[in-house]
Amino acid sequence: MFKKFIATGAILVLSAGFACGADVEIEKYDIDTPLKYNVPYNGKYADRIPEGFPIGIGSGMTYIGKAKDGSRMFYAIGDRGPNADSPRVLVNGKKVPSKVFPAPNFTPTYGALALKDGKVTLLSAIEIKDFKGRNISGRPLPPGTVGSTGEVPLSDSYKILSYDKEGMDTEGIAIDRKDGNLWICDEYGPFIAKMDVNTGRILKKYSPGDGLPAIVGKRQPNRGMEGVAVTPSNLVLGAVQSICDVGGKISASKAPFTRLVLLDPETGKTKMFAYPIDVDAYKKCKDAKIGDLHAISDTKFLIVEQGKGKDGLRNIIYLIDIAGATDLSGKKTAGGKELEMVSGSDELETLGIKMATKTEIISLREHGWKPSKAEGLALLPDMRTIAVCSDNDFGFGSVTVNPVEDKKGKDVKKATKYVIDDGKLTYDGGEVQTSFELQATGEKGGFWMIKLPKTIDQY
Repeated sequence: MFKKFIATGAILVLSAGFACGADVEIEKYDIDTPLKYNVPYNGKYADRIPEGFPIGIGSGMTYIGKAKDGSRMFYAIGDRGPNADSPRVLVNGKKVPSKVFPAPNFTPTYGALALKDGKVTLLSAIEIKDFKGRNISGRPLPPGTVGSTGEVPLSDSYKILSYDKEGMDTEGIAIDRKDGNLWICDEYGPFIAKMDVNTGRILKKYSPGDGLPAIVGKRQPNRGMEGVAVTPSNLVLGAVQSICDVGGKISASKAPFTRLVLLDPETGKTKMFAYPIDVDAYKKCKDAKIGDLHAISDTKFLIVEQGKGKDGLRNIIYLIDIAGATDLSGKKTAGGKELEMVSGSDELETLGIKMATKTEIISLREHGWKPSKAEGLALLPDMRTIAVCSDNDFGFGSVTVNPVEDKKGKDVKKATKYVIDDGKLTYDGGEVQTSFELQATGEKGGFWMIKLPKTIDQY
């Protein structure tokens, strides 16, 4: 994704697409991840990826401060690890979704990034551990448990792997304002967890129905908590990535919001607020996604909204305010259904529901952003400089070999269109010779430093 980016460390002054028409300074970098942090790989295609997978570390980010040598320091976190789309698996006559995990024992990891002398470099890598200090993995949770996505984990040879009851797909990271430990969030549960900053051991985990509102457990598969932020008074805000699927018909949902969950760690109490998505920009409301969060005050936050829109991919940073927003806890439609079943914003207004307010700060794509996602977001102390990052998807991709043709004569390249039946790959009921092979991409994570023409409190 970043091969088309302007050379590492280049500084550009841009104005096109900025709401105020004023100049924006953007520094563009690649994230350098030293070879020692690569993820070991001994699978089917090891000859193609002899040095393992370059670690992915840009799924979430928060600013730490300046080091003694002048480096600007950030914590960054990676996701569940190397994975790829794969065919569905026939289980008891039902076609069940799956994911390939070529490095199945990979442990979700966080570390420190340093920006200095025109380079962004990963300086450390700490593996996340459960309450007992054992490494977790990124494999899905067992079916029927809180956080299960219903996916079958597969090796790159399509052998079924074991589930992990402690598995997490980490996506966000923030610093506790009182003790300096870390808060993380994940897409499986979704979970929010407090973690020891030095060891990576989880100290406390909040899940739907057990510390978090049960409704967020209705998140779309792999669309759980995508961003987390800690306010000055040490409240924790988590953002559900997309609209919750409460009715089983998410494609037809007209809900104009996704949920923000505000947690008070001192009391355990929570509130929920509606973040208003840009409904008119997408073909379907479910296509809108949150990228990350950053707390500015107890009510104001920066947020990334993104997804495939009617006119192409979108990656937009907004300033939002929940001060006047309605607490959604216990709120239902007039018919007693969850609010995701509303017919649009007009019905929310009729119900007296006020969503958070939002102000556009910058459209990243209008300034040359190439990745499909912006996944890490931080605001520096000058209140003008925003850091944004994306990961490298562990530097590999899946290539379809010998695809079958559909009834219209087009190659069927999506792995999810195929089915594994008793160890055989099939399409439309017949065995095929198609395969899905792993190949290195050489992709690096991207990192932008965006200097706005005025401080964020002036918007």
